[in-house]
Amino acid sequence: MPDSRPLRPDDPEQLGDYRLIGLLGEGGQGVVYLGERLDDNESSDAEPEGEKDGAAPRERFAIKLLRTHLSNDERARRYFARELAAVQRIDPSFTARIIEADVEGRAPYIVSEYVDGRPLSDTVRAQGPLSGTELHGLAIGTLRALAAIHQANVVHRDFKPSNVLLGADRPRVIDFGIARALDSTMSMTSGVVGTPAYMAPEQLSGHRLTPAVDVFAWGATMVYAATGRSPFGQDSIPAMMNRILTADPDIGTIPSPLRELVWYCMYKDPAHRPTVPQLLTGLGETTAAPSVFSPASAPASQPAILPAPASPWGAGPGQWESGWQSLPPDAPPPSQPPSQAPWGTPPRDTTPPPRVRKNNRWLPAVAASAAVVLVAAASVAVVRLVHHGGDHPTTDPTNKSAAAPTADAALTKVVNPSTAKGGTLRLTQPEDFDSLDPADMYLAGSWNVSRLYARSLLTYRAGAGAAALRPVPDLASGPGQASDDLKTWTYKLRSGVKFEDGTPVTAKDVRYAVARTFATDVHFGGPAYFRELLDAGSYEGPYKDHDLDEFKGVTTPDDQTVVFHLKKPFADFDHLAALPQTAPVPAAKDTGARYKNQPVSTGPYKFASYSAGKSLSLVRNPAWSPDGIGTQLPDRIEVQFGQTADAVDQQLLGGQAELNPSGVGLSDQARAKALADPSLKKNTDSLTSGYLRYIALSTKVAPFDNVHCRRAVQYAVDRTAAQTAAGGAQGAEVATNMAPPTLVGRQRFDQYPASADRARQELAACGKPSGFSTTIAVRQARPKDLAVAQAVQMALKRAGIEVRIQQYDAARFYTDYAGKPSYVHDHDIGMVLSVWGPDFPTATGFFPLLVDGRQITPTGNNNLSELDDPTVNGLLDQADQATDQKTREGMTARIDQAVMATGAIVPLVYDKVVLYRGTRLTNAAVSPVYVGYDLATAGVG
Repeated sequence: MPDSRPLRPDDPEQLGDYRLIGLLGEGGQGVVYLGERLDDNESSDAEPEGEKDGAAPRERFAIKLLRTHLSNDERARRYFARELAAVQRIDPSFTARIIEADVEGRAPYIVSEYVDGRPLSDTVRAQGPLSGTELHGLAIGTLRALAAIHQANVVHRDFKPSNVLLGADRPRVIDFGIARALDSTMSMTSGVVGTPAYMAPEQLSGHRLTPAVDVFAWGATMVYAATGRSPFGQDSIPAMMNRILTADPDIGTIPSPLRELVWYCMYKDPAHRPTVPQLLTGLGETTAAPSVFSPASAPASQPAILPAPASPWGAGPGQWESGWQSLPPDAPPPSQPPSQAPWGTPPRDTTPPPRVRKNNRWLPAVAASAAVVLVAAASVAVVRLVHHGGDHPTTDPTNKSAAAPTADAALTKVVNPSTAKGGTLRLTQPEDFDSLDPADMYLAGSWNVSRLYARSLLTYRAGAGAAALRPVPDLASGPGQASDDLKTWTYKLRSGVKFEDGTPVTAKDVRYAVARTFATDVHFGGPAYFRELLDAGSYEGPYKDHDLDEFKGVTTPDDQTVVFHLKKPFADFDHLAALPQTAPVPAAKDTGARYKNQPVSTGPYKFASYSAGKSLSLVRNPAWSPDGIGTQLPDRIEVQFGQTADAVDQQLLGGQAELNPSGVGLSDQARAKALADPSLKKNTDSLTSGYLRYIALSTKVAPFDNVHCRRAVQYAVDRTAAQTAAGGAQGAEVATNMAPPTLVGRQRFDQYPASADRARQELAACGKPSGFSTTIAVRQARPKDLAVAQAVQMALKRAGIEVRIQQYDAARFYTDYAGKPSYVHDHDIGMVLSVWGPDFPTATGFFPLLVDGRQITPTGNNNLSELDDPTVNGLLDQADQATDQKTREGMTARIDQAVMATGAIVPLVYDKVVLYRGTRLTNAAVSPVYVGYDLATAGVG
C-alpha cells in the first residue's frame, strides 16, 4: 500500500471515475488523494481489487481536489481547461503525467500519475540535507523535468520542495502548470498563486512571468535540498517577500558547481538568470532537451524519452566531482525554451560597468558589477588559461605562427593577419573614455586608443604575450639613456615626426606635455608619477607659470633632446616614458580642459569629430610617417558610446562592431552565449587581467599586529571558495602570491597552502588558540566584493576566527574609511578587501603603493595593511636602483616573497575577462598591458 493516511470523515469517497482510498496531503491549492480507477458498473464502496487476496494491484493515481472559485466562473473554467491541455503535452520522464481533469463538475479535480516517492521537503526534514551523487542527481532530474515543461510552453509557477518527489529511480516534479491554470482564474482577485519562500520577485510584484520564475524556484529548492533551509528564510510572509525582493539569498555551503549555478538562478531580474539547458550544461549534461510530448501517441507504459539513468537519479560515478571541469570543448549550444530570455549581468549592482583603470582599486579590471560574477556556470567549455611565461610572436602580419580564429588564439598569436588597407573599424563601449587628453587619461582602454593619435616617447610592443610587456621606441629613437645614479634620463627624438598640420615636433612640445601634468587644477585624472618623481620644486603647471623655462623637471638642450631630472633613482623610468603623458602637445594649440575634445595628432589617425558621451570619429593623418608600431590600415575608426553593456555585447556578437576597447570583456549574458556557441566561442579570448583581489590585514590593529595571527588567516582562507565567489573559473584565477601573471619576472609560489593544522598552530603561537573576532571592510554596492568576503568569512569561521562584514560607501572607501588609518584604528578594522592592478608591468609599477611603509598617508592611503617592513622597503629601493634589467626582473619575485613572509597581504584571486573579437577584425592580438585587443595594428577585412 502506498504511503498515505486514511480518509477523514469529511473527505469524499469518489471523484468522477476514481475511488479515493487514502489522503496524500493538502496545501493552499487543494487536497491530494490517492485513488484508483473504477471499472464499469463498479461502485465506490466495493472492496478495492488490489486488496483482495491474489488480485493484481491496480494502478494508483494522485487526484487533486482544487480549492478554487471555478464552479462559479465560466470564463475561469475555459482558462483552466486550456492550460491543462497544454500541460498534458509534457514529456513524463521526470514528471508525473497528467491523466485527465474535470473542470465542469461542482468540485474541479485533476488526475495525475501517482509517483511512489517521498516529497523532498519531508525527506530533508527527516533525514537531513542531500549531498554528493544524490544532490547532483536531484539537480539533473529536476532540471530535465523543467526542460520538458518549458518545451511544452508551460511554466510551473510553484516549483518547491514539496512538489519534488524522490522516486526509487529518479526525482519527479509534480503539480506543473497547475499554478498557471489557477493563476489564470484569479484576475479579479488580489490573490497570488505560489509558495512565497520559493517565489521569484516578478511573481511578487505582478510582472509578466516566464520560465525564469521556475529557474529562480529551482535554485531556491536546491539550496533547501543542500542545506535544509530556504535561502530567504521561512518566517513571516512579509519578511520573506521583502528578502526576496531586496536581499541576497543565503545559499550556505553548497559544493561547486551547484553553488555557482543556484546563485545565478536567484538574480532579481529574470532576464539575468540562466536557462534550464544552460544549467544542465553547467552540470555536465549535454543531452538535448526533450521534444514536446504527445499523449495520444504515448504507449501506456510511458517509456522515457531521455535515457534511463545507470545509477541513482542519473549521477554516474565521479560525475559530481568532474562534470563541470570536463565539459567537451566543442559541444553544441543548448537550445532555449520558448519565451526564455538569455541570462546576463546581475541586477543588484546598478552602477555602470567598471572600466579598466591602472592601479585604481575602485575601478577593477573585471566588472563584476554582479552579485557574484560566476559565468562558468553557463559555459559549454572551460577555457584554457594562458599564462605569459615567455616571448611570443608580435602582430607582424607576415608572422608564420599567426593563427586562424580559435578560442584564446589571440592571447599568444596574431589572429586574421592582414596588410589590407581600407574600410571602417567599428568600436563600441558603454561609456565614453575617461579622457582623450593624454595628460588626464588613466583607463587602460583610453591608453590603448591614444596610440592611434598620440605618440609617446616610448610605447609597448604591438602584439600578445610577454614580449608586449616591454617598452619600445616610438616618438624617441631609442630607450632612455640613464646617468650612473639613475636620476637623469635623456631621450633623443626621431627625425621627421610632425603634427597633423605638418608642423615638426620638437623636444619643447614633449616638455610642455609633461609640464601640463603639474596643473592639477586642470588635469587631475592622470597618473602622478611625474609630479612625484621629477625634481620640479613647487612648479604648478604652464597655466599659472607661462615661462616653460621655470619647469626644471624637464629640460631641452636642443630641439631633439628631452632630459628628465629625478629626485631619486628610478630604474624603470622607460615605463614612465611610455605613458601617454609624454605625447607632445603644441603650446599654441593647448586649450586646457577643452583640449580633450580635439587633441593635435602625431599618430596614424586624427580627430574628425568627437561628441562627448556619444561618438568619436578618427580618420587617417596624412602627416603621419610609419613608426614600426602603428599600421594605419582602416580608412576610418568609429567609436560609439552611451549604450548599455548588453547592447554593446549584442552589437559585438551580431557583427555590428569589431571590438570593445574598454577592456572589461563580455558581460555575463553575452559571455554565456558566446562560450556556449562554437561559432562565437572561436572569437573569444579568456584573459587573466593582472588585477589582484586581496585582503589587507591591518598590522596596527590587534591581533594582526602579531605576525602569527596574520599567518593563521593565510593558512585558513579558502582561495577556491573565493574564486567561486568571484566568478568561478571564467571570472577569476586562484592567487597564491601577490604578483599577477602580467608582471615581468613574476614567479608563482604558495607560501601558505591551505592547512587547518597549520592555522591552529599559528593561532596558538599568537596567543589565540581558541581563535578571535575581527571586522572586514568591503565596499557597498559591490556584490562581488561582498560575495568574496562571505566566502572568506565562512572559511575563517572553521578555524575559530569570527569575521564581521562591514560595508562602507564605495566613493569614500579609500578616503574616509579603509584608506584612513585613524578610522581603521578607532573602529578595529582588522581586514580590508580591495583590488589592485599595475600601472606598468614591473615590480615598481605594482608593489610600492601597496606595501612601502614610507608611503602611508593620513587619508587616501594605499598601503591598507600599514606594512612598514625594513626588508620590504629595502628591496623596493633595490628595484628602483637596479641598472641591470635581469636584476630588476628578478626583484619581482624577491619582493613578492618578502611581502608574503610578513603575512600582511592575503592574495585571493586574479580577475579575468572574456574578450570578443568581431569576425571582420584583422591583426587581432590581446595586449596584456592594455587588457584588450591592440588598436595600434588592428584592421578590418
